[in-house]
Amino acid sequence: MDLLRTFTAHVEEKGYWIKGEHVLVAVSGGVDSVVLLDLISHLPDRCRPAMTVLHVDHGLREVSTEEAAFVRELASSYGADCLVRRWSKKDHPTSGFEAAARKIRYAFFKEAAANCHASKLLTAHHRDDQVETVLMRLVRGNSLHELAGIQAVRADAGFDIYRPLLPFAKNELIAYAEQNGLKWCEDESNASNRYTRNRFRHSIIPLLKKENPMLEEHVIQFSEELQGLLDLLDPLISSQMQEIVDFQEQKMVISRRQLLDCAPVLQLKVLAKAFSEWAIRQDFMIKRVHLTLLRDWLDSGKPNSSLNLPSGLEAVRSYDFCIVRLKEKEAPSAYLESRNALVYDLEPGTSIELSEGKVIKLFTSSQYQNESIRPEARHIYLDLKPDQLPLKVRHRQQGDRLKVKGMNGTKKVKDIFIDQKVPLADREQAWLVTDHHGELIWLVDYKESALSLDPITDTISYVLVYTDPLSKGV
Repeated sequence: MDLLRTFTAHVEEKGYWIKGEHVLVAVSGGVDSVVLLDLISHLPDRCRPAMTVLHVDHGLREVSTEEAAFVRELASSYGADCLVRRWSKKDHPTSGFEAAARKIRYAFFKEAAANCHASKLLTAHHRDDQVETVLMRLVRGNSLHELAGIQAVRADAGFDIYRPLLPFAKNELIAYAEQNGLKWCEDESNASNRYTRNRFRHSIIPLLKKENPMLEEHVIQFSEELQGLLDLLDPLISSQMQEIVDFQEQKMVISRRQLLDCAPVLQLKVLAKAFSEWAIRQDFMIKRVHLTLLRDWLDSGKPNSSLNLPSGLEAVRSYDFCIVRLKEKEAPSAYLESRNALVYDLEPGTSIELSEGKVIKLFTSSQYQNESIRPEARHIYLDLKPDQLPLKVRHRQQGDRLKVKGMNGTKKVKDIFIDQKVPLADREQAWLVTDHHGELIWLVDYKESALSLDPITDTISYVLVYTDPLSKGV
């Protein structure tokens, strides 16, 4: 087979780029990417793009610097610019190297795309890579969308990825390189079974091929048929996803009720599609078992709870909505400590500006008579003894209880929030007023204590006035 002729026909049929368009080509220096670079350089003028070569030096081996120099020289021989990013070995993680390396590469690609004003990145993934990927994902238990394997074209954050060698087998690329006298670098780490892909390549796939020599053809057929079915279903899934999921910069918000109203099989497809699209920006992969766990958790009777997900993600449920976001590691504890330490003293005749336009004031009854009060303000009428002053204004703390007006005994503030279906985020921002001894007077905007008097009472000595532009008026 004349690989150049077949490659030319393939890229022209797909219309991956137009003549002279600026594309980025990821080149490791291995045979696959060297062949890709050579094929593009020898395309007919009618469909040949302009190129910038990208190379990441992972700093794994002593020869990595030499390989980076080789790629620079190779790019120059084709008249292409070359950008190199070095990842120092001292910055390597102690575990999860493959995932971390991928993040480094794609961050570099995104930066290069912006600097070069290029929107297309070409990689040298080929047919053998596709077979390995499908089998690896099947064993891992990935979602149906991911079992279709590597897509020939995929949108990423800041650029689109094109894989024009996907129809071609590894042995075809090697044969082309040898026939055309191409030089490339041999990465000895490709022989190591330290990496999952290498174990599949060297051990698992050869064993499976003993059972069926047509294994690779069957896996490719499975991938193509599955992708075809997904393409048919995709409009329905996408339509449902747009109704159910709101993508925001650092999180996605899922409407629990709308999701659970879908057929069970569609629920998982919507979640898989949502995570797949969000992963473009957040760089992670989620398995079917986690999607099922998430769906079942959303269907459980836990209105305000959280669920840990892979890749440092968490899902936080707040009644009919679920927020999926990157989990904060150290910030929450520091934030809670500082928040719990925030206590204001409120003396008669003074006011405290809390946040977002919220203001709370304490007046004596005589001061109150002479004040001009905004009509939307909340008023709490009190009969306080001198030793109950100054009042304290703070956020809620664990174990807080309120003697609710009109009820016997006390009630946990947590239970009050649950009864009123207050979202978790709002609970953390809520303010409480206590007397000097710590007895709760008011869960601001939500519930008054038994210390709150009716306005017609003769024993009123102090009045709390609270204004909030977004007040619920409770």
